[in-house]
Amino acid sequence: MDEKCPTLVRRVLLSGIAGAALGVLAGCASPGSPLPPSLKLPAVVTDLTATRVAGKVVLRWTTPPRTTDRLLIQGPVAAEICRDPVGSTAPPLTPAARNRGARPVPCKVVERVQARPGVSEAVDTLPTALTAATPGVLAYRVQLLNAAGRTAGPSAAVYAASGEAPEAVTGLKASSTKPGVVLEWTHPARPGDSVELARTLAKPAPGAAEPKPGQPQGLLPGTEVATESRFSAKETGGAIDRTAQAGATYRYTVERVRLVSFGGKTLQIHGEPSLPVEVAVQAVFAPDIPSGLVAAPAFSPENRPVIDLSWEPNVEPHVAGYKIYRTQTDDGWQLLTAQPVKTAAYRDAAVTAGQRYRYRVNAVNDAGMESTPSGEAAEMAPMP
Repeated sequence: MDEKCPTLVRRVLLSGIAGAALGVLAGCASPGSPLPPSLKLPAVVTDLTATRVAGKVVLRWTTPPRTTDRLLIQGPVAAEICRDPVGSTAPPLTPAARNRGARPVPCKVVERVQARPGVSEAVDTLPTALTAATPGVLAYRVQLLNAAGRTAGPSAAVYAASGEAPEAVTGLKASSTKPGVVLEWTHPARPGDSVELARTLAKPAPGAAEPKPGQPQGLLPGTEVATESRFSAKETGGAIDRTAQAGATYRYTVERVRLVSFGGKTLQIHGEPSLPVEVAVQAVFAPDIPSGLVAAPAFSPENRPVIDLSWEPNVEPHVAGYKIYRTQTDDGWQLLTAQPVKTAAYRDAAVTAGQRYRYRVNAVNDAGMESTPSGEAAEMAPMP
């Protein structure tokens, strides 16, 4: 407060002019300590990830939209990717070295890219020494620099595996079958790796809505994806996607994955993805083959010879009934039922006593498609 303010206030109060006193007090208020100038340091990255794919490490993070003092970042910033072999003699990046703003924290910079607030990415192409050697571990950090080359410090370290990557998947084929989409590929030269399959919706089924971002649409129930889904499986040279929607068209790729243990955790080395294959999933398939067909001789209520047939009913949906075929020779099969029978049983009353007959059964679905014939059953019509 100005030295003259106390004397002036006393004079105004003695005069009884309260309103004037308040005005004088307001005019004599102190503005407080001045704020230091902003260093404009981009905030530290908190969500860095590293994925090893063949001879590269793909790094992704979110570039913060504000500085450490909450000011909006204007324009792009420089992002430095630091890579250090775990166990090296490089000086550690300690928390005490952060937030000084004097100069970048020392690290082995292997890549420098421009980044804007939001999702960001960089790729570190590994030297041959790190892709041909025995498996090891690499520590990655990213630090953001302002226009003056200053940083608030690096992110926490994330880890990726060095060493040889698994071979690429070749000979990928996809076919639509009743159990699902069958995927097959060339067996690996080196067993022990797992595989990761990716499915992209190329064309939705007729009448189906396009999947929304974050909507489950995956090979595994509950997978939160937009149009791509991934799942892992053992390396057996094939897999079945049982969740493919009838009528839709999908695009598939497969890549091998090698596991590297580190500090109680497991790191992955992904091989190059296979060339994509596309398959349209059939909407209708023929029913399963009926099983358990048996034939037994019997007599009708009129004491006429008959042969009774029975089999295991198909439990799948959309089975409309069964067609029964009969023959006595190898010249051809005669259809006995003009319309499919609804139950898993049939009585053949058009037989001659003492004659031997062979039977088989086909299941029929709603679309009129027949199954492959069942196994045969043979029986002789009984003599009265």
